[in-house]
Amino acid sequence: MFVQIHMLQSVPPGNLNRDDTGQPKRCLFGGVTRGRISSQCLKRNIRHSSQFNDAFGEDLASRTKFLPRMVADALAVSGSGMPEEESEEIMQALISKFRRKDRGAGGGEDQDDADEQGGLSTSKSNSSGQTAQLVFFPPPFASRIAELTTEFKGSSPKAYEKFIRPKTRVDTKDQAAIKTATDEFLHSITLASMELTVDIALFGRMTTSDLVVNVEAASQMAHAISTHEVVIESDYFTAIDDEQKRFATSQTEEIGAAFLGSGDTETFFNSAVYYKYLNLDLDAVGKHLNISDPEQLAQIAGALVNAAILTHPTGKQNGLANPTFPELALVETSNTKRPVSYANAFLQPVEGGAGKNLMTESASAFNTYINDVAAAFAPSDVSRVLLSVGAASITPELEHQKVKTLDELIEAVKQACSSKSAVASS
Repeated sequence: MFVQIHMLQSVPPGNLNRDDTGQPKRCLFGGVTRGRISSQCLKRNIRHSSQFNDAFGEDLASRTKFLPRMVADALAVSGSGMPEEESEEIMQALISKFRRKDRGAGGGEDQDDADEQGGLSTSKSNSSGQTAQLVFFPPPFASRIAELTTEFKGSSPKAYEKFIRPKTRVDTKDQAAIKTATDEFLHSITLASMELTVDIALFGRMTTSDLVVNVEAASQMAHAISTHEVVIESDYFTAIDDEQKRFATSQTEEIGAAFLGSGDTETFFNSAVYYKYLNLDLDAVGKHLNISDPEQLAQIAGALVNAAILTHPTGKQNGLANPTFPELALVETSNTKRPVSYANAFLQPVEGGAGKNLMTESASAFNTYINDVAAAFAPSDVSRVLLSVGAASITPELEHQKVKTLDELIEAVKQACSSKSAVASS
């Protein structure tokens, strides 16, 4: 079962996703500058959304460099009586299994995906129990490593000693047994890392360590781009002293701002109608999580669609507060895995101007494109569910189910996924 989600969303002035200069991210497409929101930003907002929390609760993962510290903390509360110095040695031993490699070394994945799914860090500090990489794992994973470490210490004390204190000298006759015991211990951690959560299954995991298995993402997400050319604007901060008039010694001091910022205090923003696209391979989710029940898989698809539509990046929200909803959401389901973004609907930038609504023009361009392209390339078993309201209302020529509310859309998607998954597995 393959699910594709297309959205159009108008966002008022804001700075949802900043680059290294503090400006809204952008790109060139169709020969003009477009507003852009990175896929990393969008995925992280989905992972941390209330919709995901409501759907999956504590069965979600963390992406952190503090795995060794979490293992040490788990050992401390386990009642093992392990000295603090020994816990520090365990942390350093685990850290050594996550050595940083050069960009592009191994994995064979796009660096953009690597940054999102377990990216490389330039941090070289080991004093606080951090790995050189972000690692994506369920919280119980650290406790499981602590348990395995305790078992390792009890069953193979010489191998354990060598593991946490690599410079320990060992007899030649013990070397083979120590290596075997250590390899078995590390392999048991690797096996434990195969216990995945929904968000790891959806968004994948990539490390340069053999200790944690890589996971191919079951969901692909595009960078959101504006359907039209954008201009980045700037402003500066000003602040008024509420007690200025009280303590002013002259009329001149009574007026004007107490603070007038520029340079580093300048803020940037843009506004745009964004096209968003993501897809979901439910068969891959089922394999990752060992789920074959169509109803369970349909619930996951519904949760992803719900979160993708409702979540909004949090950048500069206190000062620009611009959350909106997509006015158009088209969800396509099929048993054929044939991913296609409809971003080329906006290769020719949509134009606004007097009497024109950018959302209406964007929806019109989108409608024209899918009537042509989807009709030519879509699988024969594809089903479409459309929620289009307000200025984004469209009526595609292709067969589709039109719904009026988000709840109806989610239910229709779940029904389509469960019925198609059931047919595919029969």
